[in-house]
Amino acid sequence: MHRRTLLKAGAGVLGLSALGRAQGAFPLTLVHTNDTHAHLEPVELTLSGKKTPVGGVARRIALFDRLRALRRNLLFLDAGDVFQGTLYFNQYRGLADRYFMHRALYRVMALGNHEFDLGPGPLADFLQGARFKVVSANVDASREPRLKGLFAPYAVVQVGGERVGVIGLTTPDTREIANPGPTVAFLDPYESAQKAVYELLKRGVNKIVVLSHLGYAEDLKLARRLVGAQVIVGGHSHTLLGSFPHKELSPMGPYPTVVKNPEGKDVLVVQAWEWGKVVGLLEVTFGAKGELLAYKGEALLMTPEAAPEDFFAKEALLAYAQPVMALMGQVIAEARVDLVGERAVVRRRESNLGNLIADGMLWKTKNAGTQIALQNGGGIRASIPKGPITVGKVYEVLPFGNTLVVMDLKGKEIKAALENGVSQWEGQAGRFLQVSGLRYAFDLARPTGSRVVRVEVKTERGYAPLDLEGTYRVVVNSFIANGGDGFAVLKEAQGYRVDTGFSDAESFMDYLKELKVVEAGLEGRIEVLNAPKGERPAYFAYRVPVLVGV
Repeated sequence: MHRRTLLKAGAGVLGLSALGRAQGAFPLTLVHTNDTHAHLEPVELTLSGKKTPVGGVARRIALFDRLRALRRNLLFLDAGDVFQGTLYFNQYRGLADRYFMHRALYRVMALGNHEFDLGPGPLADFLQGARFKVVSANVDASREPRLKGLFAPYAVVQVGGERVGVIGLTTPDTREIANPGPTVAFLDPYESAQKAVYELLKRGVNKIVVLSHLGYAEDLKLARRLVGAQVIVGGHSHTLLGSFPHKELSPMGPYPTVVKNPEGKDVLVVQAWEWGKVVGLLEVTFGAKGELLAYKGEALLMTPEAAPEDFFAKEALLAYAQPVMALMGQVIAEARVDLVGERAVVRRRESNLGNLIADGMLWKTKNAGTQIALQNGGGIRASIPKGPITVGKVYEVLPFGNTLVVMDLKGKEIKAALENGVSQWEGQAGRFLQVSGLRYAFDLARPTGSRVVRVEVKTERGYAPLDLEGTYRVVVNSFIANGGDGFAVLKEAQGYRVDTGFSDAESFMDYLKELKVVEAGLEGRIEVLNAPKGERPAYFAYRVPVLVGV
């Protein structure tokens, strides 16, 4: 197995094992995941051009068991967002995940924002039966009796005869992107973490790990400010770190990422991507005073080569899967008209299904103040015929497991995104954008890059011209947020950005359940000027309104 090794200069020629035998030195291996989001089954990735099953709890359990047989001083951690993401969550509200976390022998978990999606009650149900510690130093639930005593700012765990402190942190954005309710408050993460570090040091615990659900960029900021903790195990931003031979993977940085704290000491920041597709293995050696002596790390991609699937875990998962399969046939709403998702429509012009999906994205993220939604037509993979709408049909329409990303964009960035969307109109490229909260017109007689001739944003007083220098809060799916379909402008945007973790399919289902009856039409959101002769929508399931004038 290829492994990138990083040693502090001060460690000299001693390896980790030698340092572990040195007087007062303590070697510890942190095994960690984050943002598993109810992905109990493997997902399929294309790696070096080959479709490959990656992740899944049965494979993770097999790896964890093997590590316990081969290594000592292991600490198994999860940095939050176990909730939300697949039908296993709809069915079990995290309790299936908890079963497998017990089998895997996790020791400590941080509270993620999605643990609050259903409010304090279902979170309390999850926490009450947990045989692992749950931590967050900046969540104040003192006014919420259902959560009393179910989590703590930090945990002190025994590993190899040593006490290790694990401090939890949760993104303050939880207020806007989840449903914690009025009785739960979120404090400043840095101040909360520093306070917890000092408390642990007073208790004589000097080997300290921060288990953070703040996101990679925030973890780097925290590392540069925090004193007394030199390891941050993160989550929330779904960040891939490390080095991989597959061209399809684009890590955001090294594993671990090393920055300096105010004392000039190295701080290690790690994260393990998402959905259990990666397991982080960080080996650290602490000195007698809790100082970091040496480290090496690897983000292990959970392919079949990394570990086989544990037989008994796989059998248990089959039992959990039976009700989930029944859910696929559940009717969630009724369509009074055909909802059109044909490729020739959603990749070239306004679609009533595209409108409905984009409207649902805005509805799901309204607490975050979103004004505009952008959905690439290539992400819409099927139509929904008139009649009952089932869970299975929604997953046919939105099958890719994308999440909703909320971001602030300048007007000129929105226009650039729309230009990219219409740049390959002739080839029916998937980048064509279905929208909500705005309307736009583009002229096919104009050259690529300057086709968009009008953009107007919906306001309480009607539509107003897009302000190119103004800032708008926008929701997009994670695929285009990360630059997919040529949306470099979204990937490179420097404003506020948070991956809500909300599944696009589940968000759409929630919206359909809210509506109950769907009768979506065309509204003139997209106007195509100078289209080739005869290039007209091949569907008339609903009234086509007069196009918006230029």
